[in-house]
Amino acid sequence: PVPAFVESLKGLAADPAWEIEHATVVGDFVPAQRELLARMALDADSDLLVYLDDDMVLPPEALLELERAAAAPNVGVVGALYYTRDGAKPLAVSRWSSQRTTAGSIPAFDHAPVAVDGVGFGCAAIPTTWLRRLEAPFFSAQIYLEPTARRVRLCNEDYLFCERVRNAGGTVMLHPGVRCGHYDRASQRLQPERWEPGEATGIERMLVRRSDGSVALVPYDASLPEADERLEHCSVEYLWAGSQPR
Repeated sequence: PVPAFVESLKGLAADPAWEIEHATVVGDFVPAQRELLARMALDADSDLLVYLDDDMVLPPEALLELERAAAAPNVGVVGALYYTRDGAKPLAVSRWSSQRTTAGSIPAFDHAPVAVDGVGFGCAAIPTTWLRRLEAPFFSAQIYLEPTARRVRLCNEDYLFCERVRNAGGTVMLHPGVRCGHYDRASQRLQPERWEPGEATGIERMLVRRSDGSVALVPYDASLPEADERLEHCSVEYLWAGSQPR
């Protein structure tokens, strides 16, 4: 884990009435790591599952604020505000569909919880009542292939779970009052380097790629063309060691 993450864990405030069980799952396939933690939360009869990725730098009030927001009626997921490792955009989305991933926009936000279509799971809370409403396995993923760049990326396990919650009638919330740093191991920098002002985040936006290859966040405009992509289905199976999970 990133040293700054470990230090921020030490400063997390918690309700004295809580019984907290900490678990770490290692591996190289994030959807399955999240899956295992979800099953562990159910086996432990927990009320709330909180994901904390080890490249996050967490504010002291993160757990208290996420738990408070997750207790609101019909809330299935609450995510903190953090940005991509390159600092290009917040990891939250509106107008998102697994069938049209490039149609998503960046929702408007200030500091109050707001309903969105998806949040990143680097710092997120899920009431286990919602896990029990969904059929396992809970986590899948999309694998983004870029032939020109000769690059493959695993992505969207968080947005896909949020879509399942929304399809089941639940609400996904972004809590922009819980602001986390996101450490990029390659550059050894924390993103965002500074938080965007309210006049920038208070409008719905979209990420556009310019002709020179650079990207920028601009006000949402539905008339602009979407990036080309096509879906091709494959399958992945979870193989459980030992007895079958409950």
